[in-house]
Amino acid sequence: NGIGYVNVMFDLSGVSAEELADVGILQSVLGIIDTENYEYSELFNEINVNTGGIGTSLELYNNVTRVKEKEFKATFEIKGKALYSQLEKTFAMMAEILTASKLDDTKRIREILAMLKSRLLMKFQSSGHTTAALRALSYASPSAKFKDMTSGIDFYKRVAYIEEHFDEEKEALSQRLYALTKKIFRPDNMMISYTAAREGLEGMEPRIAELAGKLNHENVTETPCIIHCEKKNEGFKTASKVQYVARTGNFIDRGVEYTGALQILKVILSYDYLWQNIRVKGGAYGCMSGFSRTGEGYFVSYRDPNLERTMEVYEGIADYLRNFTVSDRDMNKYIIGTMSNIDQPMTPSAKGDRSFNLYMNKVSAETIKKERLQILEAGQEDIRKLADVVEAVMKAGQICVIGSEEKIEEAKDMFKNVTTF
Repeated sequence: NGIGYVNVMFDLSGVSAEELADVGILQSVLGIIDTENYEYSELFNEINVNTGGIGTSLELYNNVTRVKEKEFKATFEIKGKALYSQLEKTFAMMAEILTASKLDDTKRIREILAMLKSRLLMKFQSSGHTTAALRALSYASPSAKFKDMTSGIDFYKRVAYIEEHFDEEKEALSQRLYALTKKIFRPDNMMISYTAAREGLEGMEPRIAELAGKLNHENVTETPCIIHCEKKNEGFKTASKVQYVARTGNFIDRGVEYTGALQILKVILSYDYLWQNIRVKGGAYGCMSGFSRTGEGYFVSYRDPNLERTMEVYEGIADYLRNFTVSDRDMNKYIIGTMSNIDQPMTPSAKGDRSFNLYMNKVSAETIKKERLQILEAGQEDIRKLADVVEAVMKAGQICVIGSEEKIEEAKDMFKNVTTF
């Protein structure tokens, strides 16, 4: 439809672990603060008049060819979409946000931090399942720990501290944010993914060169990002009466391999075992599970009245799988349900995103083909073998619960640390 989708990304591997919370703050501030040529309300209008939107995000890409080493790449990304005729303006606005934002406007930064803090708290209460699963994964996964430090519980604690001690922190924070823009937004640190029809490529090279010219060309000192994980098994008490109960672990660490059949397992659990035991009998609003190519597995409940009972349900998954028997018709239904999640129709921007994600995660066409066959040819015996995967996840014993004071107190022997939000 004559729309170009631009994604400009900057490698974060030269940013130290101590600076990660500031990277999260920088990402939250850019685009909603005054720049040298626009007040933030004018910037907002200018972007919306000329483009389909510009936004920033922090992304993670796990290298699937080096899962044992837990290798990943983290990036700071700014994305925009616009008609081909407006792409020049899109690049100009991106450069304005990245290089001309007034990061010494401490009054506005204080407003953004207060908003960020309340949004994070709301997220913990409304989608505590993702927060709890991420936190539990961060006990052993450097990439999950990175995400927790830039958008999860760790990040919240840092934002809350700076917001509460803002007067003594503000000057240093501004200086650190400016230093980070110089460290991150450099042409030699930049990579671009662009999705369009063939004619949309015309004129892209000079636009990219112009953007690169506006970035920082001075030498900077990079510090390798070394992340230390530690198993904390935490309970977070909130004023809520429901729990988000997460149990996670890495099965590849315990010698079990990834297979496409794990995608079917996710469907089986969400329609049968977890659904029946956690939602139907247990009264929770929902339950999820997932298994990644990097070996990370999780089970989590959503708005769950129980805690210890849910943990017992998770413990029973391996036995359920060892005795797994269904009719051929049901098995086919599970396979069809799995493929419907994989083969979804995609918009042009989704095709670009998928292609770029596969490239960054080092997923080959061969890998995708192999996984498809593992799904299409899976039989009941293949599902029964997955009990080993679940057992490996359980053995890791990584637990995180966000929930009511009463339930967490009742089960406090389960946790190493109990804190209140």
